[in-house]
Amino acid sequence: MAKIHFVLQGKGGVGKSFVSSLLCQYIISKEESIIPIDTDPNNTTLFNIKALKTTFLQLVDSDGKLDVRVFDKLMELIDKNGEIDHFVIDGGATTFLPLIDYLKDNYFIDMLQEIGHEVYIHVPIVGGQAKDETFNGLLQLLNSFEANFVVWINEYHGALKEFENSEFYLQIIDVVLALIYLSSYNKDTFGKDLLDLTSKNLTFNEAMKDKEFSLMSKQRLKIYRDKIFKSLELIL
Repeated sequence: MAKIHFVLQGKGGVGKSFVSSLLCQYIISKEESIIPIDTDPNNTTLFNIKALKTTFLQLVDSDGKLDVRVFDKLMELIDKNGEIDHFVIDGGATTFLPLIDYLKDNYFIDMLQEIGHEVYIHVPIVGGQAKDETFNGLLQLLNSFEANFVVWINEYHGALKEFENSEFYLQIIDVVLALIYLSSYNKDTFGKDLLDLTSKNLTFNEAMKDKEFSLMSKQRLKIYRDKIFKSLELIL
């Protein structure tokens, strides 16, 4: 049976697609099979990384409403590809609430687990002005589903100091499988390299072969990638 990874958060611009791409690249590095799925109607970042060969599901119709019949196709996609090890589903911020309602109303997560799949819900949270909104998004998901929750702490917009000792985390620690830190680095070195990587819609492996990246840029990207992959080794 497969491992089904949902990457969800109600706040836009907090790194959902980046987390999805990291998951995909890690799984590929293990030589395990994967189907990445981009469902974000406004920002097809994962789909734009051509090396990942992502499937796009248009969840929103011409009137801007969630087309639940299209989401039904996700279950069909999983069911018809029983030999696949992983599915990574990148969810959009604009469909966050209706998607939660759909998953709850149709007992979608329960159905996947009953079939024998392992379900992971990956939730980015951030520091700075969007902190409370991302915390609320995480709580909504924790209160709605039982699954393997992985919280990604993205410090690009601000550090979350002593998060693991915070009252908020201590309240949810029993239902969180793991924390993964996307640490903030020097924006002139690591930050610039990561920006170049993502703006060009490249994977880490592609960047390592790209002549436009300097030797030191490639070294910094390798350091960043290996740190994240090491964290993922503990849970996948």
